[in-house]
Amino acid sequence: MNKIYDIVELKVGNVNNCTYIVINLINNECIIIDPAWDLERINRHIHDLNIMPKGIMLTHSHRDHTNLADELAVKYEIPVYMSKKEIEYYEFICSNLYQLEDMDEIIIAKLKFECLLTPGHTVGSMCYKIENNIFTGDTIFINGCGFCNCRGGDVDDMFDSVKKIKKYLTTDTNIYPGHRFKENPHGEIDYFKENIYLNINDKSIFKKLININDKRNIFLNFEYN
Repeated sequence: MNKIYDIVELKVGNVNNCTYIVINLINNECIIIDPAWDLERINRHIHDLNIMPKGIMLTHSHRDHTNLADELAVKYEIPVYMSKKEIEYYEFICSNLYQLEDMDEIIIAKLKFECLLTPGHTVGSMCYKIENNIFTGDTIFINGCGFCNCRGGDVDDMFDSVKKIKKYLTTDTNIYPGHRFKENPHGEIDYFKENIYLNINDKSIFKKLININDKRNIFLNFEYN
């Protein structure tokens, strides 16, 4: 079976962010996920690959995932998608902004995505799934999960969201997180076996571990809002 889309990963910014471009190989249309920090590089990829952006998908509202969304939305005259809960709670503003609900299915660039509400890191964090690929933002990383001590974060919600995501994971699922802390920021689910958060079933243990890691997270001095 011929491959109908490809995923380009751009490592950007000072906190190891990942911006993703999902390209429809049939019509050369694309979706940009969490565009931030390096506008010139993103535009250069779009030009060099001869692709046309058709939409932007945001996993949450922290500016290290969103600070180029407005400029790109205006430049390419394309919609920007984020969960309704995230938009309303943080009063997020962006050109061409559209609200998403949990379990929505949207088609952009003739590619279908499932939208999964996964609160915990923020009130309305959202993961996006296309076939066996899932973009997890700051909910799940290779060896951890997002911290919960920023405004709107909640450890109980994070526990439930991790359990929710696990239901969608199979042996051939590729996870694409919002930050890279290792050589390969994404990979098949087997690569994530070392992620203790995916393997904890006791909420009290999960919360205790999260609280320890929140106190020493590397982003404490980063201004998000």
